[in-house]
Amino acid sequence: MNRLVKAVFTLTAFSVIDRALGFVFKIYLSREMGAAALGVYQIALSFFFVLSTLTTSGLPLIVGKKTAGLLAEGKTRDTGAVVGAGLLINCVLSLLLAGVVFALSPVLPAVLSGEEAATLLLLLLPALIAGGTGAAFRGNLWGREKFFAVSLIELLEQVFRIAICVVLFAVGIGKTTAAVISLVIAMFISAALTAVAFFTSGGRVRSARGQLRPLIAESAPISALRASSSLTSVLMAVIVPFLFSVSGYDHEQSLAMFGAGIGMAMPLLFLPITVIGSLSYALIPELSRAAAVGKMNEVRERTETAIKFSVIVSAACIPVFGGVGNAVGLFLYGDAVAGEAIQLGAYLLVPIALENITSSMMNSLNMEKQGFVNYVIGTAVTVGVMFCFYGHFSVRAVCVAMFVGLTLSTALDVICIRKHTGLSLSFLRTLLGACMLSVPCTMLATLTLRLLSPLPSIIGIVLGAAAGCLSVLALMWTFGLFGGFMLRPGRKKEKGASRKHLPTVG
Repeated sequence: MNRLVKAVFTLTAFSVIDRALGFVFKIYLSREMGAAALGVYQIALSFFFVLSTLTTSGLPLIVGKKTAGLLAEGKTRDTGAVVGAGLLINCVLSLLLAGVVFALSPVLPAVLSGEEAATLLLLLLPALIAGGTGAAFRGNLWGREKFFAVSLIELLEQVFRIAICVVLFAVGIGKTTAAVISLVIAMFISAALTAVAFFTSGGRVRSARGQLRPLIAESAPISALRASSSLTSVLMAVIVPFLFSVSGYDHEQSLAMFGAGIGMAMPLLFLPITVIGSLSYALIPELSRAAAVGKMNEVRERTETAIKFSVIVSAACIPVFGGVGNAVGLFLYGDAVAGEAIQLGAYLLVPIALENITSSMMNSLNMEKQGFVNYVIGTAVTVGVMFCFYGHFSVRAVCVAMFVGLTLSTALDVICIRKHTGLSLSFLRTLLGACMLSVPCTMLATLTLRLLSPLPSIIGIVLGAAAGCLSVLALMWTFGLFGGFMLRPGRKKEKGASRKHLPTVG
């Protein structure tokens, strides 16, 4: 089995379990807290994730990429210096960020829409150090392709977080406070386990001399890009409740709308990119290695394969959410607003998936700065479209704005990748065909759900989702949209019409 396929399989298997646990945990929190309290919790998390992203996104990616490159060149000793530089950068940065937030604590309640969210953010700050420390070790493990260890630790972090939170709920600690404390403790446990995995697998920390400046220069644009992504969540946390409030909702209702539409619906909509996220995570070392030795044909072919695969996976899920989304929201959360957001957000799946995979490729091809610019442009357009609905804001407006912004930033990424690699636009046939075929399949899922309405709702949801997903996959197969997938570096599959099957990577 090809090394990349093994990596994707490993990452996907763990990611599916991890996301499934996280999803069940989010349902549990939603039912325990209620929409309004979940909205407050989500606001605090959104601000924390911006800070955390600065230390846990760009730097481990570059540490992993540099580690893979140095190992390919036989410079094993230098990988320890890269880890040393990563630890130094993240420790200093974490302390600085925590200090800035503490200094701004008097004004936080005004920014975070209340005293409770501000308090929760302060409680989250110790997790910055834990996350930053673990990130440097994790990057090295990733560059050495220790995917099993990294994935297992991330899964254990989720397990510890859930277990600790349930215990804290049981002893009577406030729900939002307990959720925050459980996250902080779980991140410290995860950092400790990552360090153990690093050292026991032969990793070494060496002087950061010679690696500090290059690491900062290369990781800063990615961290800025990922922070911008998290900053989008912050903007949503501030702008969305505000726009609801000026559209006739009171403060409590605005927080509830935000909690239902963003806190409940969005985690579900991001579930389908588990496989795509695993592919992008495993693909970066592969692309970096191929680009470093000048194998641009391999880079181009893997890029085309990954984009088409992302389209098919996300398009197959459109009928699921578009057809039974309302029923899912009521069944899982007991909230009609969440159901509406899930249904309307179905067509966000494709731009979410493509933005995820193309931004990862931009990082692999050393176009981090341009990727950052592209994302900022998309975010600015998202915010602008939201304000076009001023005074008449709704969940539909949120989905429309996100669709426009994500589509634009993805298109800009594709243009940049095409200029750099000569990327073919053949995936557009797959993209347009899959999206068109998803429309009647969504109607089929809805019809199936209605026909089964006399039965328990879970039966209608499962069978309706299955009907929609299987029908769109069958139609994509029939129309040959699975053709053109790469079998191995330097060779493409040409006989897609004669042997149609689900795409393989590698």
